[in-house]
Amino acid sequence: MNTLRTFTADSETDLWKQVAADMARQPDLLEYSAELQQNGFRIHFELDIDLGGGFEGGYETTYFTAAVPGQPALHFALHEQDWVHELGKLLGLTDVELGDTELDDAFIITTNNPDELRTLLLSDHMVRQTLLKYQELRLELTPTSHAPDAEVLLTFTKEQAITDPHQLQEIYHMLYLLLQQLRPATA
Repeated sequence: MNTLRTFTADSETDLWKQVAADMARQPDLLEYSAELQQNGFRIHFELDIDLGGGFEGGYETTYFTAAVPGQPALHFALHEQDWVHELGKLLGLTDVELGDTELDDAFIITTNNPDELRTLLLSDHMVRQTLLKYQELRLELTPTSHAPDAEVLLTFTKEQAITDPHQLQEIYHMLYLLLQQLRPATA
């Protein structure tokens, strides 16, 4: 993997100007990783493209992850509806419905708190809009282990290489909005 780059800015626009300029300087974007720091949040971004060769097929992945402050009790997984997951539903996988037809039809949703997740995903139209734009994704809020003090990660994974900085910024913006909502209230 390439060197981890670190970018820091007070505004999202300034942050993504730095990232876009750096990505434009790369001879190829087969591997790219960066830590994006804004207003106390750290979001790790990774792009991995393996072209394969011979009899091997390649793969592409776009990945964002961030530790969520305060260890929220809410956990969820949201991933695309496909025949494998439809089969899983027949075998007992619980699919929560949020009451938003487009999101409910697009994703298999599991959570420990449907009401809190509904509020999280539907309180900002940009979150909903981005989820629908990049439907073939996996978005999770899960602890790293079963330990009571385990770090909780917000993770976005798409099995496609997204190399356009504008599209990457849209995904980053969604995650940043979610992190802001998940941040514990200060006393």
